[in-house]
Order: sequence, then structure tokens, then C-alpha cells
Amino acid sequence: MKTITVEVRDDHLESLARTKPMTALAELVWNALDAEATEVRVAFEDNEMGGTDCIRVADNGHGLPYDDAMLSFRNLGGSLKRVNPRTTDRNRVMHGKYGKGRFRAFSLGNVSVWRSVYLDGAEVRAFSLSGNAARIGEFAVTDPAPSPGTAPGMTVEIREVTDAAGLLRGVKAVEEFTNIFAPYLRQYPDTRIFFDGVPLDPASVEEHATVLDLGEMVSENGDRMRAELLVVEWSKPGRRGVFLCDEDGFMRLNALPRLHFRGFSYSAYVKSAHVAVLDRQGMLEAGELCADVRQLLDAARARLREHFALREAEDAQDLLAFWRRTGLYPYAGAPKDAAEEAERKVFDIYATHLNRIFADFAESSSKNKRLVLRMMQELTRRDAVSVARILDELLQFPEETLEEIQELAGQD
Repeated sequence: MKTITVEVRDDHLESLARTKPMTALAELVWNALDAEATEVRVAFEDNEMGGTDCIRVADNGHGLPYDDAMLSFRNLGGSLKRVNPRTTDRNRVMHGKYGKGRFRAFSLGNVSVWRSVYLDGAEVRAFSLSGNAARIGEFAVTDPAPSPGTAPGMTVEIREVTDAAGLLRGVKAVEEFTNIFAPYLRQYPDTRIFFDGVPLDPASVEEHATVLDLGEMVSENGDRMRAELLVVEWSKPGRRGVFLCDEDGFMRLNALPRLHFRGFSYSAYVKSAHVAVLDRQGMLEAGELCADVRQLLDAARARLREHFALREAEDAQDLLAFWRRTGLYPYAGAPKDAAEEAERKVFDIYATHLNRIFADFAESSSKNKRLVLRMMQELTRRDAVSVARILDELLQFPEETLEEIQELAGQD
């Protein structure tokens, strides 16, 4: 048994150990993916009181060789991944470069144990490292021993789980984890991640994906930075967020969303090499207090507004075309005159907004849809502006939409 002493100040290690639990858990999964794992399982072990007794992250990667562990666990910021930015066998882009993940694990629990199984030539060997938050700069290491018949990989166990980490369960946690790893799983579809027994499968709930150019910006210190925006629209509600990522799509900051686009559930990934620079400088944690972060997010918000305005128009036209094909659209043929053309445009606004906002209508039978659409047609024909005011209380039209309705109805 040996002891590794980390060569860095304890107060810095303690700051890493105060990472948000979800971020810390994601770091352990990133470590597994960087070890070329094709399958990673995050599991929770409950105690008799119904709380979380253990968090376990197990992978089928190549494990961590003993000599590499002795080096990397001793030096914060000296990760071997900085020398080799891509994995050896699968040529995947690596996420971790600074060796912070092993210390962030202490934000999940007071005790952490790594068990590594790796190939040493033709022989399978295994050893373990263990750390305690009370002695955050020290790790106990067992001597490597033969482990025949065992598959290579790493298993990390977190015990004496913190109260906050014990709450990393349920649908919202699965969705948040999916948000974090969606770009990676899109890039490397042969990878499988399981969270509390549930496979992360963003492709199965991905409806639409668009890459938008955010152009070139100038950072606070005068450097030029380029960025692009990946917008993924989900078929299930509840998935929504804006994430700052490095140029390879690895999430560095979960930025709280400020924009809500009714009827759309989305994740937006701002990808820029400058994000990695800000992460190294420790500026991302400041959020929008950092001028560069604010500039990136402002550019993303502006493009998101444009994007979803276009998407809403596209969806509306597709829906109207479907209603016409299936006989649900209450108007037949071409408009008889300009008045009916204006009336139809107002009706189209009402009907498509109704379908977007109210799932009960969107999912109702064709018979019910036909009845509701005919009633809306009649109301539109009688007094479009008055109907707009009533429906606005339900649909909350944007101001420009109300102005368009008034203009079409011939009122100022």
C-alpha cells in the first residue's frame, strides 16, 4: 500500500470538491469515455432508510495503468490527456485535460474508491485508489496484482453520499444527463450510457437539429473568437437549456435559459474554442458577469429568436398543408376575393397557434379537430379582432401577431 500526496494547495482542491453534483458525476463519465469506453453505467445503491448509500460509475474502457495513476493522481493539471488530445484506438476527441474530475468526485460523497483493471502486456492486472474528503490531498494506492479472467475497465464508487448528490435521480436527472452528453452521443453513436438503469438515447427523442453560425466576435482582451450554435429540438417536453461548449461540443457550462419558445422543447449548444480558454482561466463560473460569456450568450439568444420564428412559420405551413390534404381545413379552393384571403390568413394564425399550444387539441381525433376548426372559422368570419382579444388570453399572441391580425381585419 502506497500513499499519493497531491502537489497543490488544499484550498484549491477544496474548491474543486464544491462542484455541483451533476457536473461532478458527468466528469466521472467523461473520464470513462476518454478511456475509450463504449458502455458506461451510472448506478445508485439505496440503503435501508431509502437514501443513497453508494453512487457507482462503471465502464468497459481500457482502465488506468498503475504507472499512469501514480503520475496523474499526484499532479493536478498534469493530465496525460493534454499530451494526447485524442484516444489511441478509436481516435475520439478527449474531454478532460486538467485532472480535476477525481477531486470533483468529493462533491458527491466523502469517500471515493477507484478500481482499475488494465492490460499490462498480455497480463490483466488490477489495483485500487481511495480518497477521503477529510484528507483531500492524499490517495491510498494498493499494489497492482494479477486479475485473470477480468475485463479491463474502471469502477468508481462514491460512499458517504452528500444530501445533494443523493437527489440525482428521476426523470429530470436523466434529461439533464442527456442534455450534457447529447452532442457526444450524436458524434459517437456506438457509445452507450446508462443512468440509473435508463439508457441515454437522445436520437430517439430528437426531432430536428440545426447548426447556425454565430459569426466572429472580439473578446474582452481583443482576441477574435468564432462560435456556432447547435440547436436540437426534442419530441418530449421539459428539455430546454443553453450550454457553452468547447469547439468539440463538450459542455463546459450549463447556462440557465432565458428564452422560452412555446411549443418547442430544445437544447442549444454554443460551440467555440474560446469557451475552453475561459474554462482554463476559471472565468466560466462567473457566468454572464464575464463579458465574453455574456457576448456569446447574447449572440446565441439573438439567433435562437430568429431560428424559432422561422421554425414556427415552417411548422405552421406544414400543418396547414396536412389539414388541406386530409380535409380538416374548413376552406375549399382559392379565396373568392381579398376579404376572404385576409380572413383565411387570420384563421391560419388562430388555428396553428391553437395546435402548438394545446396538446389536447393536437392529439384529438380528426372528428373533433374538424368541429373545432369550423367553429374557429365561423368566429373569425364574424369578428376577427374581438376573437383575437379573447384567444390572446389563452394563446398569448406576440404583440406583432396581434398587430398583423388587426391589419388583416382592416383595423388600426
